[in-house]
Amino acid sequence: MKVFSNVFSRFLRCVKINWSKFHARASVAPLYSVTLLSLFSKKIQNRLNLSFPSEYSIDLISQSHIVVLKCSGRSIFIRNIPRVLTSNSLSDVEKSELHSFGWISLLDLNMDRQWRMLIRRHIDFWIKKFKNVSEEPAWSIPVVAERLYNWIMQHNLISKTSDMEFNGIFGESMIQQLKFLRRQMYLPLGLLEKTQLIRAVVLVSAALEDDKKFSLAINELSTYLLEIDPVKSCKTTLEILKVLRNFVDVQTIIMFHKKNIPLEISVAMGKLAAVVRNIRHSDGGISIFQSEFTPSPTYIDAVLSQVRRNDQNEICSEYLRLQSFEGTAFIHLKNKYFPLEFSAGTQRIILGSYIYFLDQNLFFPKDVRTDHRLHNEKNNIWFDGKSSFTVNERSVDFEKKLYINNLGTDVRCEESLSTDLYSVTHHLVLPSEITITPLEYQNGFFMDLKSGARWMWNFSKNVGFSFDFGRSGILNGEKKQFTLLTITTATTGKNRLRWSLRRV
Repeated sequence: MKVFSNVFSRFLRCVKINWSKFHARASVAPLYSVTLLSLFSKKIQNRLNLSFPSEYSIDLISQSHIVVLKCSGRSIFIRNIPRVLTSNSLSDVEKSELHSFGWISLLDLNMDRQWRMLIRRHIDFWIKKFKNVSEEPAWSIPVVAERLYNWIMQHNLISKTSDMEFNGIFGESMIQQLKFLRRQMYLPLGLLEKTQLIRAVVLVSAALEDDKKFSLAINELSTYLLEIDPVKSCKTTLEILKVLRNFVDVQTIIMFHKKNIPLEISVAMGKLAAVVRNIRHSDGGISIFQSEFTPSPTYIDAVLSQVRRNDQNEICSEYLRLQSFEGTAFIHLKNKYFPLEFSAGTQRIILGSYIYFLDQNLFFPKDVRTDHRLHNEKNNIWFDGKSSFTVNERSVDFEKKLYINNLGTDVRCEESLSTDLYSVTHHLVLPSEITITPLEYQNGFFMDLKSGARWMWNFSKNVGFSFDFGRSGILNGEKKQFTLLTITTATTGKNRLRWSLRRV
């Protein structure tokens, strides 16, 4: 009987997946939007905590007339959002962020009635302009999910003092978008997209007091988590934190309904929280390895506070933390280039490292083999990472050697590619508020930090380097200008880079 039940469950899930795939294909049809039409007559009530700390710092939130995009650090006047959404001035990634309406959380809507009216005008514009489901990127699953989430979270303020006509249009659009997500809920998506979709369905179902749809979404998430490894399913550390926040919101709604948290969700949260705790710098922020958006430490603390600590989950094979007296290095072990971040005390010295192949037509298969060795003697640390991969069907080996002394004041690195057939550049992301002074008799420079600390960079003779001081981003919730150090090497059979960093 149990065997028959398991077979029937798998069959039923297969039917649901194929049904979602059908709707994913059908959604690009011109008249698909008609199938989402629905009358709206229910009362909406947010079930989540509005006092959760923001990803942004107070300084960014206080500038309520401007939104700073996470994906690029670009500043946009909120009054101009409809105009830029219909222009070619932004990338699809930047437009996706605006279509998600996360910028509503930056406004203090209780303070100014004019802002509430502006938001309603923007929402009304969006509903009328982007009602076609085939419109990209406005109707991609992650964007729809985030938009529904933000509309529900701020619903009480958005609908405050609004008229019946707006409330009707607003409610109908939410129901249409909810239908869109529910129909594709069983798609085999990546973990981040899946949790974004489930969180939105759970939140809106709870807001509409639809217990049946709420339970179906929770069951689908539990079933999905049995099939994947939550840590390996996240491409970046920032994804890990985003997924963990999605789980926290789902957990909160489940607890509001006084139901038990499924074991699969609790286990996944424990694993992801362990990684986040392990990759935190002494300034409270997390490692991101390529200078992307980093949320504020208070936000990270709040997310982690919602997850029970389990020492059995503290070991993670994806990310390595190397700790010395004053310095801390973080390495992404599953990335074929072993990207590095390094901090000295509360000051980040290297915010990310990566290799860039200049030829954009190269093909990189996903199959990568990585291995590493770690040696510690008298608290001095030696790391040796090796990877093998293919470029245009040609085998390439990469090796990264790293040394950190016991004080964290002396770092040495060597990177090498087994071939010089491909032109590559090496990049290091450095802090913004630094003064660069070239060395007189060596190939390198002094880097003076605002704190007064001085570090000396040395490079091998075959190295050339240049600086880009105008890179924007958000570090620990605050808008920053980063310095990008671009390094080139003169190759003779092997692409090799050597550099050292020492505090003086």
